Amino acid sequence: MFWKRVVSAIVFAAVVILVIQKGDLWGFLAIVSLVVILGTLEFSELTIPRGNSLLLFFSIPINLLFCFSPLKNLIDIHLVLGLAVVLPFVYEIIRRKPQSALPNISSFVLCILYVGWLFGRHLTLIRQMPDGIELIYLLLGIAWGSDIGAYLIGKKFGKHRIIPAISPGKSLEGYIAGIFFGIAVSLAICCWLLPSIGLLQACIIGLILTIIGQIGDLAESILKRSANVKDSGKIMPGHGGVLDRCDSLIFMTPALYYYSLYVIHIN
Repeated sequence: MFWKRVVSAIVFAAVVILVIQKGDLWGFLAIVSLVVILGTLEFSELTIPRGNSLLLFFSIPINLLFCFSPLKNLIDIHLVLGLAVVLPFVYEIIRRKPQSALPNISSFVLCILYVGWLFGRHLTLIRQMPDGIELIYLLLGIAWGSDIGAYLIGKKFGKHRIIPAISPGKSLEGYIAGIFFGIAVSLAICCWLLPSIGLLQACIIGLILTIIGQIGDLAESILKRSANVKDSGKIMPGHGGVLDRCDSLIFMTPALYYYSLYVIHIN
């Protein structure tokens, strides 16, 4: 299982880095769109009863609109938000099954905010910033570095479980190790690719993003526990689904964007 996890992670990372480094904005949007589509499909399996195609009818195109909404003069974000609110109500009115309307609409809106807005839209916003490619590397590096540190140290030395009811495998030792690994990776990437970000800011970014990423990990875990499944999908051997691989990134992405915009003033 360990080596399957390692090989799968290396292949995934290599493809992502190749697209970021060699592709233009449209190549980046293509891979983001693919991840968002797969994430939306996995989310629908977690939250919507089989036979209800609400998410498949509406959430995939709306989430893709979120991915492309940062492009200037292309899509109005307010229009996308309006569609996200109105369409599920129209769908449920046509279905005429009010007993299931509230959970279905609620799940739909959560999917839109969770996969499309938090993740897809803010990834594109970061990519369009000055030093956008380097910031994407910083985001991925902190996420992957903290995840690797937490997994290795937690598996070897983890004894004190944090929230076993939500994530039985998470330990305090792994959590602390993840923070140190996240800060170390942040320092390394900032020194190498983003020298305009000072050492103190690099440490703060690593600390904040790692903590937020851990919250994102637990957020996806609580969805899976509620749905009584171990993984969101099976697309990545040893890792589960796309949401399992991107759970921390979903919360980290907007955090990095707004920190870069309002604190270190990259705009």
